[in-house]
Amino acid sequence: MSTVTVPHEVASTSNGHLVLDLPGADIILRSQDSYHFRVPKIYIVNTSPILGELIRRTLDSPGDHVNPEVSLPVVQLPESGEILHYLLTSTFPIIQLVPSTPEKIMELLSVAQKYQMGTVLAYIRGSIAQQNSLPTRLEPALHIYALAQKYGLRPEALRTARVIFLKHSMTIEDFDNKLDIMPGASLYELWMYHERVRAILASDLVEFRVSCARGTITDLRCTELSSSQIPRWLDQYIESIGEKPSLFDSTELSIAIARHVKDKAHELGCKCSSIPNYTMRDFWEALASVVDGSFEKAESALVLVCEREGPQAQINSTTSSLEPFDVPDANIIIRSSDNVNFRVHKSLLAMASPFFKDLLSLPQPSESEIVDGLPVVQSPESSELLTCLISILYPVPTVMPDSYEKVLYLLTACQKYDMISVQSYIRAEVSRGGSLAPDGAEAFSAFAIATAKGLIPEMEDAAYSTLFHPMTFEILGEGLRLFEGWALRDLVNFRKRYKDNHVACLDSFLEVQHPGPSSIWVGCPEVMPTGAPSETYQQNRALPTWLYELISQSQDDRKHKNFTDPLRVPNPSSSISAVRLAYVEALDLHEDCSFCSGVDRRHGLTFCAELENKLAEARKKVSHSLYFSSIAN
Repeated sequence: MSTVTVPHEVASTSNGHLVLDLPGADIILRSQDSYHFRVPKIYIVNTSPILGELIRRTLDSPGDHVNPEVSLPVVQLPESGEILHYLLTSTFPIIQLVPSTPEKIMELLSVAQKYQMGTVLAYIRGSIAQQNSLPTRLEPALHIYALAQKYGLRPEALRTARVIFLKHSMTIEDFDNKLDIMPGASLYELWMYHERVRAILASDLVEFRVSCARGTITDLRCTELSSSQIPRWLDQYIESIGEKPSLFDSTELSIAIARHVKDKAHELGCKCSSIPNYTMRDFWEALASVVDGSFEKAESALVLVCEREGPQAQINSTTSSLEPFDVPDANIIIRSSDNVNFRVHKSLLAMASPFFKDLLSLPQPSESEIVDGLPVVQSPESSELLTCLISILYPVPTVMPDSYEKVLYLLTACQKYDMISVQSYIRAEVSRGGSLAPDGAEAFSAFAIATAKGLIPEMEDAAYSTLFHPMTFEILGEGLRLFEGWALRDLVNFRKRYKDNHVACLDSFLEVQHPGPSSIWVGCPEVMPTGAPSETYQQNRALPTWLYELISQSQDDRKHKNFTDPLRVPNPSSSISAVRLAYVEALDLHEDCSFCSGVDRRHGLTFCAELENKLAEARKKVSHSLYFSSIAN
């Protein structure tokens, strides 16, 4: 695009508005923040059918665009003056200005896309590509991908998703504290796309190997050939890319060659050290073509979040067909989001909810809907949820939700309407029944919902329940879409803190120096024979093997992804915790030791109680940090 010398820079007028004043201007574009851009409309009409139609409607509405302070028709736009200025410098034959931050760049692209300015969009993308290369580090790459998802920019989302796939492994642990860069819904789409690319790439690489690297590797003399008659080391390198895509790098290929040549230096039949450069160049180009093709096949697998129905809508759409309440002498109608009327009493609503008490005390607008002489109040809750809520208020059989997710939304409604006693009743019913508690990996979804809705007790319980499951993309599944990025980060950090706190707690019980809680066990003949010299005794202080293994095993449980709760009660009728039960069972196998039996008689109960208390304190400390983190967000 050629440029002409015209006054195009943003300047300040007496009224403080930005001005872009171009020759032949016959219309003013006004930004959301009231900056004016005097431009010839022919350029705008020819580059954007959306803006062209907006201009036409403005000009066809006499008086709507009249402004006594200006002499040209004014078209109001919702964008800021800054973004419009960038957009217009890419639309007219003037010196182009491009934003310097990823946020503004993506916003600019989204505006050009919204107005269907295809030529301008391509021009902006070309300019950006010349000035800014895609980042390869994980954090900035995730940031750009998140922005591309936010603004619905498929090309940018695809390019950055490819970079992430080829440069970084895709696990929750790898993302660590970068999880708050984007909402869980965007992260879910990234993971699904990567899984599709991985499957296609693995299949294409098999074909590439079988085809002898598409004929690019021929007549190579090597002592070890694969079934496809290519050097085994090269065959293994190709296969490894499917397992770890970051190995698709010319440097990694060079390392693989060098390692093979070094290993086979003593074998005269291997000629891999003298592979011609053109052969390796042809091989690399063929391999790159396979990788590129795999990404092209998988493009449709990347879904923009804005194209998919939200998980909340899916949950709310699955409601049961229920009979609405119609109590005698009702004096108000509560209408659900799915248009079911509930005829209830104002006085009961006012008693149960300060929110409704204040609402019903206000004068009703004259245009309020009346049905059968009763005022109608519209509720955003579904008929299923309102049935549960109102059944608790009236002396009728209580209707409880049929899933824990719905319980959370019912608790949220109670919180919104300030129904504290009703909320307490629901929590008691759930605790008493037990059947509605989140099952298995559902705890992750429960945590996401509870955190988003500010349900602190449910958030803490769900966070604790997740500890019994690996936190992987496969386990999270669709539930990942319910998470805000900061909530996902907080859950990862909670799990790490829980593990670290408990490992540290158990470490203190492996310490045998006085006055540590385990020092009472020093002296077991199994690890310290009777009659040993005192200096040997002091140098070799050790826990009995049975106790050391018990505490070490508990530590190992916490260091791994799955572990059991040491404070759970396996048999409610006995009220004995799992850690105390394990202690008893381990000591029983050591019953022939009079020393340990004596320590148990004198101090066993106190020792177990201290261990349980320390573990409980470690858990409580982590739960409090989770609570304060959620409040801060």
